Amino acid sequence: MSLRLALIGYGEVGRILHADLVARGVSDIVVHDRLFADPASPPSRAAAEDQARVASGLAEACAGRDLVISAVTAGEALNVARAARPHLDQAWFLDLNSVSPQTRKAEADALAGSKARYVEGAVMAPIGPKRLQTPILLGGPHAAAVAPLLDALGFSVSPAGEEIGRASAIKLSRSIFVKGLEAIVTESLASARHYGVEAEVLASLGNTLPHPDWPALARYLLTRPLVHGKRRSEEMAEAAGMLAAAGLDAPMTRGTVEVQARQGALGLTGEPFGRLEDLLDSIAERTTALSSCRKS
Repeated sequence: MSLRLALIGYGEVGRILHADLVARGVSDIVVHDRLFADPASPPSRAAAEDQARVASGLAEACAGRDLVISAVTAGEALNVARAARPHLDQAWFLDLNSVSPQTRKAEADALAGSKARYVEGAVMAPIGPKRLQTPILLGGPHAAAVAPLLDALGFSVSPAGEEIGRASAIKLSRSIFVKGLEAIVTESLASARHYGVEAEVLASLGNTLPHPDWPALARYLLTRPLVHGKRRSEEMAEAAGMLAAAGLDAPMTRGTVEVQARQGALGLTGEPFGRLEDLLDSIAERTTALSSCRKS
């Protein structure tokens, strides 16, 4: 496919998109990540392993592109849009970051007056299982126009309306539940393990919220913040900002920000632990060590 494409951000999302788009025949792809400045960083190593074409900087990545996809962290999304503006021609600028409607509008304003066409994209599920086919809601006045192009590339997209921020409101309202559930399970099972009653608690949860394998579900919910806590914490901070802008209180969401950030800082992935009990014990040990370090 003769499309000139740029991927900004080479983390989990960027790497999956690169692999799947190359597999579908998109040959002109350039990638950029601010961590490419460090040859030893995970994005640098991933780009080398994938034999991705690396741009020297954001300006080179954006120049002459037909489609620019921003897949960075919530905290960097607006900065990327602002920095990319001078280097975009008539490109579609597809923002896949988990940010608030207010941040989306600020990004759109940052590109206003340029030839670039801003489109918000709300990724509605973890990207790992379905990869390029992960459902994405598109928002903004250019959403319907870019949808056929993204469909042809293999994306699974649905326009959510012309109003900037609507797709993000759907995404973050969902995330309040999903990331909050991870935080609640983390605290619930930390308590249960401390008192040696995790088996009884999980059995009771199975009666209250039926699931065929609550221990496996609990393990999944525990490990997601361990692996992605920093990014999820930034996403929840955006959700808290969204609620504040609406005049709504957000004590649960603010608490989720804290839990996700703490879990992401533990340095655990969950992968080496065969049993749920071992994982819970390691989390407890690292949490105690992290708390002692912060107090000293």
